[in-house]
Amino acid sequence: MPDYDGRGNPDSDADSWPLWIPRVVLAPAYAANEYLLRRPLGAFVTKAEREHWADSVQEIFTFGPKGNNVIFPTALFDFGLLPSVGVYYAGQDFLADDNTLRVHAATWGRPWISATVADHYAFDNSNTVQARFDFRRAEDNIFFGIGPDAKSSNQSRFGLEKAEASLSYHAKIPGRESRLQIWGGVHRLTPVGGTCCNNPSVLERVQMGDFAEPPGLTETYTSAFGAVDLLLDSRAPKPAPGSGAFIHAWAQPNKELPGDRAWMQYGGVVGGSVDLTGRQRVIKMQLAVSMLDQIRGMRPIPFMEYPVLDGDLMPGFVPGWLRGQSVAAAQLGYTWPVFIGFDAQTRVSLGNAFGEHLDGLIPGKFRWSWDIGLTTNTKRDQGFEILFGLGSETFDQGAGITSVRVTIGSRQGF
Repeated sequence: MPDYDGRGNPDSDADSWPLWIPRVVLAPAYAANEYLLRRPLGAFVTKAEREHWADSVQEIFTFGPKGNNVIFPTALFDFGLLPSVGVYYAGQDFLADDNTLRVHAATWGRPWISATVADHYAFDNSNTVQARFDFRRAEDNIFFGIGPDAKSSNQSRFGLEKAEASLSYHAKIPGRESRLQIWGGVHRLTPVGGTCCNNPSVLERVQMGDFAEPPGLTETYTSAFGAVDLLLDSRAPKPAPGSGAFIHAWAQPNKELPGDRAWMQYGGVVGGSVDLTGRQRVIKMQLAVSMLDQIRGMRPIPFMEYPVLDGDLMPGFVPGWLRGQSVAAAQLGYTWPVFIGFDAQTRVSLGNAFGEHLDGLIPGKFRWSWDIGLTTNTKRDQGFEILFGLGSETFDQGAGITSVRVTIGSRQGF
């Protein structure tokens, strides 16, 4: 830094030699971030900006009299699951002012089909409503068992077709990340044949005696649901510093149609984050729990309704690996900017799936998960990410690596 005041630069004084201790210790991490992420990505973005690649790309994917329609291809590869390619469309002021239509469709042939249509209307900057329809057919759903002791040697697959229609209301607090969502709808789940990736089906594993048949494996059913989702978050949206605390809670009762069964899924997350520099170098800590309770009926709830530790809480595992009547996880993560529009992140988690109301939760039943990745940070509903993760057996089983996950492609979150 220039010596404007003539008093010298403290960083260059002789007494700053202790700083070389952390510099040497952190040199491998610095070199990886600097020469594998920041500089190559920076060179690419700089060249694209100087040669106006963005203008050319925008002209290709944007159309309409006001330039308020966008359409572009998507692709996703998640190691252990079928890949997919598709298309995303968003049209602002569709049929009316402040109305947005979003459509995403992706497939890998008949074994994997996904389609989402969402019509979003904004009353103002804080209050919106949305009508949505989802259809998904997947023959690559992964299953290892239910509860904390699921083994990688029991890897199997099941096919499932799900159709869901819902209507929701969304309210947010201006200037903060807090929000309230209320929604309801109907979904229908239908088992389908098929398998994937040279793995036996769940039914074949059951016939071999590897585990008991999970409840509802061959059952088709329809249920109505309602839900409340509340997030209280003291953080302000970017580019404000990322320090703050948050509490997230939700509940979703379900009623079989027709039938006497009823159940409720509910859970919560509590956590906090510290922005070390005020410039989005954020350490984040969170503790999450989800549960499933049967309210009415004698027949057991289908296992497809059981909570699953997803890719955000235990990203070293493919979604569907950790499934139980309750799940719990604790996570420590660090996110830092790599270049304009791109963040890198690494996370370490402890967690697992358990029985009803965390039955069986003891330290020896936890697994660890670690991941590192690169993701865009400009939009919430669409983006691109690269992730590499590892997951372990339980500590009782030796805590050895049992899962390797690689994800490359676009994410959809609308």
